[in-house]
Amino acid sequence: MFAAQPVNGNPAFLSYPTIGDVFGAAIGSKFASKRLNLLAVAPRALKGSNNFTADTMRFPGPSTPGSINAGVRQAGFAGLLIDQSGQPIFYAIHMNQRFVDFVRAKKLTTKAEIESADPNLELPTGSVELKSAWRVVPKGSIPSNYITVTEASVPTLKRNGQHLEIDESAPPRTETVALLALHVVFRPEGHPEFVWATFEHVNENGVRDLAPAAAAQPSVDNGLPGGVDGPISAQDFTLYKNGTLASAANHFLKDDAMVTSFDEKSQTFLSGGKPVETSIYRLFAGSKSVGTGIGEDGDVTDLNTSMTSLFAQSAPNDPRRNYRLVGAIWMDKPQLLTVDMPIVNPAGMDTDDPAAIVAGEDGLSSMAMESFTQNSFVNCFSCHDTQAVTDSNANVVLSARKLNVSHIFSKFVIDSK
Repeated sequence: MFAAQPVNGNPAFLSYPTIGDVFGAAIGSKFASKRLNLLAVAPRALKGSNNFTADTMRFPGPSTPGSINAGVRQAGFAGLLIDQSGQPIFYAIHMNQRFVDFVRAKKLTTKAEIESADPNLELPTGSVELKSAWRVVPKGSIPSNYITVTEASVPTLKRNGQHLEIDESAPPRTETVALLALHVVFRPEGHPEFVWATFEHVNENGVRDLAPAAAAQPSVDNGLPGGVDGPISAQDFTLYKNGTLASAANHFLKDDAMVTSFDEKSQTFLSGGKPVETSIYRLFAGSKSVGTGIGEDGDVTDLNTSMTSLFAQSAPNDPRRNYRLVGAIWMDKPQLLTVDMPIVNPAGMDTDDPAAIVAGEDGLSSMAMESFTQNSFVNCFSCHDTQAVTDSNANVVLSARKLNVSHIFSKFVIDSK
């Protein structure tokens, strides 16, 4: 939790460089850049695999690889996550100085330099990328059990035909936001693929409260928990409305529904004066996609228990005490990483198998960041690998390379002006 330690009232990582700081004006408005040292956030469209044409479907569900990938690079936003107050969730990406120094030293700040870089070039040991998810909260009732930022720069959205987009003619809004989840992506010695860890907010009992978890693994026949439809929970969560059926959850609003329900004045989604939300649940309760067990990894549970005790003893008022590790994923055999490599275990192989390439939680998703992609892109390596980045027409956007494990470079190449 080093990156989230409080510094002048804000988590330390907010002082880290953003994509906008590194790449500048060439990137366009989909990236959040800092404004007057404020946290700057942006909407996040659905993310898909590097290879748009690959069939990554693991379980039946509402989001097929095709529908997800089609929404990644189209005009406007697709797959916006909306909380129970009708507020879209916003996101930020930060990098540590080690990451930034490498980008600048290798002159990877233009499309041409990235495209011509050595395919075997790797990010250096010590590089860190942080992806954070934030919820807009009322200025008059700031929650005390969250990491919050009282002055965040939030873009204004507008309708444009059948899409929503950032209103570049309007100045950013200054809003109070609360941290829902954090991806910590770091490059330890000997792991060029990065270790991908994710943290989420918990309630006063130490239970994750963004979304409920399924009571059984998804069925290979219909993708529903244990093959049976029904409410996931009778309780409300930040990203789940009580009583929502499994079959009605984990769906994103289509373009026409987003445009119809979006209220430009309040910048929220409403229908009949009531908030519109996208209910989410955790498809793999224990973040494991293989096997029938739904319990959490014992090592993750032990670590969270230990940190809970340490905070209670030494820092009972530290807001970091309200977040827990969900899990992590990495390569058990990182020496095998090569260019143009999907990072995946053979079908049906558990991560504890001695022959496994991928270790950790192979069904790991953040409820605030991979909400709609759990059945198709079941973990971080489903999207982050060394294969070529292609568009929906199979055109190569960025050739196969080890740098493709981070989407920062491919996203810059795609979205730069």
